[in-house]
Amino acid sequence: MAFVKSGWLLRQSTILKRWKKNWFDLWSDGHLIYYDDQTRQSVEDKVHMPVDCINIRTGHECRDIQPPDGKPKDCMLQIVCRDGKTVSLCAESTDDCLAWKFTLQDSRTNTVSY
Repeated sequence: MAFVKSGWLLRQSTILKRWKKNWFDLWSDGHLIYYDDQTRQSVEDKVHMPVDCINIRTGHECRDIQPPDGKPKDCMLQIVCRDGKTVSLCAESTDDCLAWKFTLQDSRTNTVSY
């Protein structure tokens, strides 16, 4: 299996609602896995995009959330899951946010299984 996209994103924690930097890997089979850092030794969580994701929001579509200090709302991204969980993310730039959005949307329908 291969990576489709990898990189750093800020993720809002579920309990304290603090922003934390995580390393994200999107695999060709549609699994989005996030880690403490790019060594990939400590998995924080994962989302199987074709199965778990029901919506992807960006920018001002993101609800009940404020971007981290110094970041515009246009850098925001939310993955809404079937089980009610929402993963709130913030990219480094608007362009990076759009690149993640399109890649994640594509992974919901175009996956490669090995």
